[in-house]
Amino acid sequence: MGIIQVDNLKKGFITKKGPLFRRKKEVVTAVDGISFSIAQGEIFSLLGPNGAGKTTTIKILATLLIPDSGKALVKGFDVARDDLEVRKIMTAVLPGERTLFWKLTVKENLLYFGSLYGLTRRYVKGKIDGLLQFFGLDDKRDILVEKLSTGERQKVVLSRALLPDPEVILLDEPTLGLDPVAAIALRKLIKQIADRGKTILLTTHYMYEADELSDSVAIINNGKIACLDTPHKLKQSLVARKIIRISVDAWDNSLSYHFTDRFHAQSIDTKQRDDKVLVQIKCRHNDFSIKEITDFLNGYGVNATNLSFDEPSLEDVFIEMTGSAISEKERANGAQVLV
Repeated sequence: MGIIQVDNLKKGFITKKGPLFRRKKEVVTAVDGISFSIAQGEIFSLLGPNGAGKTTTIKILATLLIPDSGKALVKGFDVARDDLEVRKIMTAVLPGERTLFWKLTVKENLLYFGSLYGLTRRYVKGKIDGLLQFFGLDDKRDILVEKLSTGERQKVVLSRALLPDPEVILLDEPTLGLDPVAAIALRKLIKQIADRGKTILLTTHYMYEADELSDSVAIINNGKIACLDTPHKLKQSLVARKIIRISVDAWDNSLSYHFTDRFHAQSIDTKQRDDKVLVQIKCRHNDFSIKEITDFLNGYGVNATNLSFDEPSLEDVFIEMTGSAISEKERANGAQVLV
């Protein structure tokens, strides 16, 4: 059994719909019978569109919500019944929570939160030196949090989460709002935290982030787990499909129709770039060659200046399982979604 064990977990919320004085109660199911297991020292990513049930699952594991049915165990402790024991084992970093006090210094924040964890001041002072050094914040200890960059603040939040030396860390959108350089640095640190034997449950809207970090990935949609495996095996599940990228002088709807008919295209996306049209095609099968495509295009008077086959990505798996990609708007609004 894993350090985290979730079995047939369900959670719904009551909402009211209709005119003001004739509203009817309706139960919206956020988590609908999901099950998964996370091993000690594993990075496990829970992916899904907004409203899929990711954050509800995280909040149940963090003992902030009680499930309607099913079980969630952390090191054998029930999150609903043994919440105090679970909190000794696990910390959570959730978006939108009051994570730091901006008018206090980095050191003052860590001392304060250490006291909330019930840790002695002597113990916290000893931990602070190591944590600040690990996160590259040693020279920021006496700086007010309000003067730090977003990336530096997120490092302080992670330092705070590691103060009680938890075995499990829940990270909900840890790189949301960070610039690319800060996000890369934070991902490296998350890997290093896992290398120290910590178990990490991660939610993210960035597929490449989950692909880079995760030992296992579960994609959740409409409250149910659509698939669960290693990133490599999830991508391998689509190897029977083929992704084609073509650069041509022109492309029209008629050509899309004939291409779909001949090569069983699942989707065709075009983008104008300077004097060329970039075409991305996803096909249901892979039993054809570059020469066959080139000959087909030549037959319609189209010259392909560049043509290549790509391996499926985790985003392709996500689209296959949920029906759509994560939009930039969804990424930006991820922190405000409650389910």
